[in-house]
Amino acid sequence: MEVFITFKVGKCRIPDLCKKRGYTRTQLAAKVGLDKSRISDYASLRNIPSIEIAYNIARVLGCAPEDLYEWVEVSGDETEG
Repeated sequence: MEVFITFKVGKCRIPDLCKKRGYTRTQLAAKVGLDKSRISDYASLRNIPSIEIAYNIARVLGCAPEDLYEWVEVSGDETEG
C-alpha cells in the first residue's frame, strides 16, 4: 500500500503580507494587473489564483507563491498499487 501526503489550502496570508509591505489590496491589484475584487476573492477563499497569478502576487509581496496561503496536511489516502 502506498500512502499519499496531500495538502489543502488553509487561511489566506495575502492581507497580512499586504499590511507588512504597506500595500492596500487596491495597490496590490494594480501592481499585478487585476481588479481589487479578484484579490478579495483570493483572500476570502472564494477563488484560488492560478500559479501564474500567484507567482506575480508573490513577487510583488516579496515572498514565495506557497507563502500566500497556509497549507493544511490532509490525512493520506491508502491505495493499493
